[in-house]
Amino acid sequence: MLGATAIAFVAFPLVVPISIAVDALRGRWKWPSLRLYLFLLQYGFNDSVEIFLAPVFWLLASFGRTLHSPRSMARHERLQWWSVELLERRAAQLLGLRVDLEQSAVEALGPQGSDSAHPIIVISRHVSLFDASLPGLLAHKAGRGVRAIVMAELLADPGFDLLYGRLGSVFIPRDDGPQAREAIAEMTTQWSRSAKSIRGDDLGPAIVLFPEGRLFTKSGHERSMKRLAKRDPQRAARLASLDRLLPPKSGGLSLILDAFPEATVVLLNHSGLDSMTTLSRLVSQVPATEPINVWAKTIDRSAIPKEADQRQQWLDRLWLDLNSELDTAS
Repeated sequence: MLGATAIAFVAFPLVVPISIAVDALRGRWKWPSLRLYLFLLQYGFNDSVEIFLAPVFWLLASFGRTLHSPRSMARHERLQWWSVELLERRAAQLLGLRVDLEQSAVEALGPQGSDSAHPIIVISRHVSLFDASLPGLLAHKAGRGVRAIVMAELLADPGFDLLYGRLGSVFIPRDDGPQAREAIAEMTTQWSRSAKSIRGDDLGPAIVLFPEGRLFTKSGHERSMKRLAKRDPQRAARLASLDRLLPPKSGGLSLILDAFPEATVVLLNHSGLDSMTTLSRLVSQVPATEPINVWAKTIDRSAIPKEADQRQQWLDRLWLDLNSELDTAS
């Protein structure tokens, strides 16, 4: 990552005119290739800062012995939010990706009365690389830290690995359900222990999960529905109208719900990123002209079943409602 970022900066005088020429030849007068290159430069710079500061933070934490102390965690969270906020500004300035957060969405992740020290469980749809940061951005504006359950492929990003891993996020394999559930179970145990040390005036973290397990694509949706039809025809029929989301998986969510029975559950939805599912489609849309609308609602815990089969049916109904909301928002 450090080498790639250094090369990208050194190549700046060469890449800029080439990007402009490519865009001009294709009649793209808002210079999407140049904008994307500049944004990736910013991303590489942020990642490099995280990589350089990680060993410094390790030394400050008594050579790693107090790495998970409140002071060390706060230090890492400040770096995390510096990076997130800077990338948010650059995404708006360069790519036109402006996030429009409903105030009710921020309030949904805010203090919950006497339960404010308990974690918030945030579940969201996943259609773009950019929407992976929306729950965290929302949690930050509400004053909460973030513990995310993300795909192991993100371990390839060393800055993300170092920073988010130290802050309690868990990286799970995409297609190994038992191993993924084992990793989530282990992390929920650690989160439960750390939650007991949170002061009453502190907000508990937002535990972020994407039940679909991967980015939505049309081809991926077709494959998922075909596999589901062979494995569970009744559920496939129930989800037949699900055309903008992937079938959700309840295994990981169930582990978190059981580990934190007093946690508030927040359902997050958004529109504006569905046309940017791949890099090529992103370039064709840059700069975006419509904002990314984000809204959320709190789920009553009493409405969430305790039995595994019923919980899956509940999650399916929730996803069908999300699908209907997207049809209305379009």
